[in-house]
Amino acid sequence: AHFATEGVFSQNSSAGHKEFQDRLRAIHLMKEGQQKADIAKALGRSEKFVAKWWQKEVREVPRPWGVHEYLVKDMGRNEKGVGSTSAATMVDEAAKDVATRWRDVEVRRKFASDPAIYDEILQNTDWKANNARTRDFATGAYHLKYDQRGNIKWEGHQGGKYTPGISPAMDKVMQKLFAEYGIGDRTSGVITNWYPDGKGYLGSHRHDCWTALFSFGHERILTVDNTPLLMQDGDLCIFGTQRHGVPVMPEVTDGRITLVVFFYPDSMQKQGMWQTISDPDAMATSRPLAG
Repeated sequence: AHFATEGVFSQNSSAGHKEFQDRLRAIHLMKEGQQKADIAKALGRSEKFVAKWWQKEVREVPRPWGVHEYLVKDMGRNEKGVGSTSAATMVDEAAKDVATRWRDVEVRRKFASDPAIYDEILQNTDWKANNARTRDFATGAYHLKYDQRGNIKWEGHQGGKYTPGISPAMDKVMQKLFAEYGIGDRTSGVITNWYPDGKGYLGSHRHDCWTALFSFGHERILTVDNTPLLMQDGDLCIFGTQRHGVPVMPEVTDGRITLVVFFYPDSMQKQGMWQTISDPDAMATSRPLAG
């Protein structure tokens, strides 16, 4: 059922990540003025769990097993250049702490419904192959990937840069996205990926900022922390630093393009990053993407 789901959901890639997120959420909700019992209900945890973490500072929270070291560091580019993502720039120093990494996953179906977008981007983009890269789990730095013979590995898709004018239809959608979500067009980075058929793929990976991902053309699976989500033409998925990728679908013969907007949140966006648990009237238990 989650293949066609729509709405806002919590999501994590392992029990360790879930534990870490809940520790951070307890602190976040306490600062929002919520009571211990209400926080415990919202997290699906005991009041004892909440009491252990809710009065700590984020930097005092230890990372459980399975949470890589670089994921407990503030978002953004550090002094060694690690953390920059496709021209996205930090806009608010108050919204870069580690808790901000795990924004809820939000799925908007048919956010962009103009059928001209796929062909305009396909025809007007200079597509190029990209080197495959992996990350250092301690520092977050990127390194090239090599095969068993020592040759550089390549990504399983074509990449491109998006600039206004490539697709007039998409330009209108971008303005709609920026207006609805408060994203600054001058502080975001935008790329495109083309998968000519089902053999095209993108390995599971993370970014150091938030992502708004559009899908155009043939439907394909997008995995978000290992959960498959069927993305169809015009769909939008917004998430934090969760792992995501596009697996091979050999039966697919048509193409698909994703347009990806990278951005760092401001304080206002951070306040709404956990919509699944921050409604003071409902305080409902977080809904996982795969339920």
